[in-house]
Amino acid sequence: MIIAKGQKIDVTKGKGIEEIAIGLTWKTISPEVDINASAFLLNSLGICTRDEDMIFYNQQLSREQAVSHSCPANGSLEVIRISVRKVPFDVEKIAFTLTIHEGETTGQSFSNVREALCRIYNPVNGEEVASFNFGEDLNKETAIVIGELYLHKGEWKFNAVGSGFNGGLTALVKNFGLEVSETTQDEIAAEVDTSPRTIPELITPMKLELKKKECINIHKSEKVTATLEWETVKDLDLYCFYVTKNNEVGKIYYRNLGSPLSAPYIQLDGDALVHGKETIIIHQPEALRFVLFAAYSAVSNGFGSFKSMKVRAVVDNHQGQVITTPLHKRNSFSYWVAIAHIDFTGPNEMIVSHVERYSRSMVERSPVLYEDGSFKMDVGIQEFK
Repeated sequence: MIIAKGQKIDVTKGKGIEEIAIGLTWKTISPEVDINASAFLLNSLGICTRDEDMIFYNQQLSREQAVSHSCPANGSLEVIRISVRKVPFDVEKIAFTLTIHEGETTGQSFSNVREALCRIYNPVNGEEVASFNFGEDLNKETAIVIGELYLHKGEWKFNAVGSGFNGGLTALVKNFGLEVSETTQDEIAAEVDTSPRTIPELITPMKLELKKKECINIHKSEKVTATLEWETVKDLDLYCFYVTKNNEVGKIYYRNLGSPLSAPYIQLDGDALVHGKETIIIHQPEALRFVLFAAYSAVSNGFGSFKSMKVRAVVDNHQGQVITTPLHKRNSFSYWVAIAHIDFTGPNEMIVSHVERYSRSMVERSPVLYEDGSFKMDVGIQEFK
């Protein structure tokens, strides 16, 4: 089974699997790129509470011998193996990562990596559960959270994450709740702080679904992804209206896909043309003041409420904070819905807001986002598709 980013699958349910292996392979365009795998054993809050629950090249076995890091096997460059029955009772999730050694100082990043593959399989009989190709959308990142094994009703499932980080292994260690000195990655094993700690205030991992008109502050990261997801055969389009720091306004959509290399440094992954998903990547949040995410349903789709299509926007700051904004109202005769708004004007945080505002019945004029961050429906140009 080949799975996609964001997909969740059963691993142990109905299979009787007691040993799980995560096999990792990749190719680099330069032999100087040194890549290492790690695993973090996390509690229900997504926090690694003990230094021995971080498994990497200098610490290859967790407490209770539940998780181990091994040499190349079965075609994989690195393998992390999990003994399900040995996982401590306080561990509910295991995150698997790759980092580029000293990538921040050498200038190496995951843009230099190709054909990265994660295989989830039973190491006892070699039977593959699933495989996940990841990392193709990364650019300057030096670390990546590949995926997570997590407990759900007593069974283990796998979540294909594929989220990039800047800052290498040090950033990951801090993100998962451990404290390290600001030294090189080679010294991390000796520098992990084993003193009592609290959950970090700056970057607390979370997955939250916003209620109607609710907003939340999350960490302002160096990259933000917004995904429009829906469950219907209808063709919807994701629009990203923006205001830059220079008060330039515009929009990224299927006729203007944007680029990570030029202002406003926003890129749409293309017009999906089919049901499912479209993704916007904001490569330089610091260049922006506000963005508004909206969905457009073409006239050719006919009528039907966005809510019945289960339309939602998912905002991911690639620092472990994922915010979903679903729709709560039925509105069967609107072509537009504004779903989520982000305010980037704070120094360290950004505000994600649930907005859910619809265009008037049978009106195709788009929303407009203004320089002050406010927006209006039905006042933009009229779309035809």
